[in-house]
Amino acid sequence: MSFTHNSSESTALLSSPSSCSRRSRLASSCSRGVWAVAAIATLATLAVIAMAWAMLATNDLGKGGGGDKGDRRLNSTAVGRFIHITDLHVDPNYKAGATAYSQCHRVPKTSDHSEDSTLTGRFGRPNAKCDSPLALINATSAYLREEWAQKVDFVAWTGDSGRHDGDAEFPRTLDEIIEQNSIAAQSLRHAFGSRTPIVPNVGNNDVSPHNELPGPGHKRARSTFRQLAHAWGGLVPDDQLATFHYGGYFARDLKDYPQGGGLTALSVNTMYWYRANAKVGGCKAKDSPGLAQLAWIRWQIRRARERGRDLIILGHVAPNQDNYRPSCYHGYMRTVAQIVPPPGPHSPPLIHAQLFGHSNVDAWAFVGPDADWASPTNNNTASDSRLWWERQVDEEEGRFGELIHGVWSEEQSIQSETTVPDERDWALMEDDNSPPVRPAVPGDFVETLLREYERVIMQTPRHPRLGVTTISPSVIPKLLPAFRVFHYLQHTDSAWRRLAPGTLLDYDVYTADLYSHNKKSPAVDRFYQRLYRFSEVYGINDLSVDSYVRWARRLLTSKSMRKRFRALTFLDM
Repeated sequence: MSFTHNSSESTALLSSPSSCSRRSRLASSCSRGVWAVAAIATLATLAVIAMAWAMLATNDLGKGGGGDKGDRRLNSTAVGRFIHITDLHVDPNYKAGATAYSQCHRVPKTSDHSEDSTLTGRFGRPNAKCDSPLALINATSAYLREEWAQKVDFVAWTGDSGRHDGDAEFPRTLDEIIEQNSIAAQSLRHAFGSRTPIVPNVGNNDVSPHNELPGPGHKRARSTFRQLAHAWGGLVPDDQLATFHYGGYFARDLKDYPQGGGLTALSVNTMYWYRANAKVGGCKAKDSPGLAQLAWIRWQIRRARERGRDLIILGHVAPNQDNYRPSCYHGYMRTVAQIVPPPGPHSPPLIHAQLFGHSNVDAWAFVGPDADWASPTNNNTASDSRLWWERQVDEEEGRFGELIHGVWSEEQSIQSETTVPDERDWALMEDDNSPPVRPAVPGDFVETLLREYERVIMQTPRHPRLGVTTISPSVIPKLLPAFRVFHYLQHTDSAWRRLAPGTLLDYDVYTADLYSHNKKSPAVDRFYQRLYRFSEVYGINDLSVDSYVRWARRLLTSKSMRKRFRALTFLDM
């Protein structure tokens, strides 16, 4: 099935040396013979080992899809898998043979294209300001269908399916963005079928203009959410449509554990925390869209506790002080860490994964609470150390009580279809417009991560609710098209005794070599190949927070490991 602009395209065994006969004429010659054969065997063994390492370095041990050729524990029935795919950036205007400086939209009129000596290929051009051609979307869909459709439990799809708006000759419209989201949704449906849960998400290029999204209830926001839900073709559950139409976020159950409980995804709308969105401000004002979403997350955490379920959070823009407004960043840290959980007989649910995209790199970062923002001396806290809005959520009163009963808990929104509130300048409502840190260039990106790792591992004692966010590489060939396959624990198993169900165990990164594919189209099942497995490269047993901390400590003391880490961040093996 293809999607078009108008469619919904080794080792040899060495014999042991014969033992010397007592009739050997000279014992010394016998001894020399034994040692000679032993030396040959040793050299052969070393050669085999060297070949194995060479194969690993060139990825010959991890080609193709689906096979777990490393840790045998990952083949256990206790282990499940899911795919994280992000930033498809579908561009039906892409033309093979076009110039990169035209964003791959226009073929040069003459053979003289000195400004850009390399023209675009069929499947896209790496390291250029171009989006994904339909040929790349079709090949990705076909590969996933061939190799992964029957091997994964669910798919996390974290936004930005619309193309970038950088070509003045092809200005984007909302209708075009919706169509590109529809193409992306259909390609994933074609790959995984209707039984595999696919959880979509709103990216900053899924709205028009890009980076601009008014608050809930505004006509433009409501129209965008309704059209996206329709384009995604039922991927937002019916009982979550009211919530999605209101704020662009929703919840979906993903997997039931055999021993009870299960995993639930929270698809969050990071546009309401994003610094670049001038249509909303921070998360201090009582009617802030970003604060309302934090309240919704807290309510969902409470519901998960009551239902005995664990959580996966997925969003587009990852939480850090460059990306989020300060009050939203600290609010997110506090909320996901649940520093002050409401009293009750149940322990807080575990947030096993926080999955993001947007940055087009392969990375992860620690996430944890901010002590100052969470301090009970804050004048916004109640007497029991909860913030005022947290208390409203827990007791279902006030504004957030109304949202719980009027929007989040019902299939139809309480918001009248004819009510269109004035668009408010949220940015002027509070003092939360401190300038972001200078955007990181590729080299600085890794150094920033390393400094954050150092800050976390130097803390004594480590905060008990420290978490990890992962940023997956993108399909758009800013580097090379890529996605991740995560392995997670579905139920307790002898091989993973100390880990709780839902814990991430490992991940693989798969990439498409467009430099080769643009010269000769590969077989469907060879379009993507495994670049590396996290545990094999870094020598860790699982992806629990404790393992990340131990690995970060080794990373900071090993120059060679840091060099490998830097290369893999940008998909360079």
